[in-house]
Amino acid sequence: MATRGYVLSLLGGLEATTKLALTNIFEYVLPNTKFGPVSHQAKSESFQAYTLLSTTPSTGNEEFSIVHGLGRTPYLALPVMSLESSAGQWIPLTVSRPADGQRIYFRSASTSAPFAVLVE
Repeated sequence: MATRGYVLSLLGGLEATTKLALTNIFEYVLPNTKFGPVSHQAKSESFQAYTLLSTTPSTGNEEFSIVHGLGRTPYLALPVMSLESSAGQWIPLTVSRPADGQRIYFRSASTSAPFAVLVE
């Protein structure tokens, strides 16, 4: 994320009213970006990303997949943990094959473990 000073320095040569409008926009946007709550297929509040909830299979290191619903192949998955309950956990996940337009694919040694990822 760009720092406030860097963004404002880029606006230096603009006409005064344009500079003021863009400064106000950046002053609002930079400190207010949010991922949002952790719930299944919930869109991030500020990013083009979605939270997905799943559970690993009951057999360790077995491939499993999650329907992502992005309408395109995602770029990345980040582990996320809800702080609204005591059941949140990060588990080791391995990408078992490249994602496609419908699903993301993982393996994990953890069995029957619920988890959440933010997918972009």
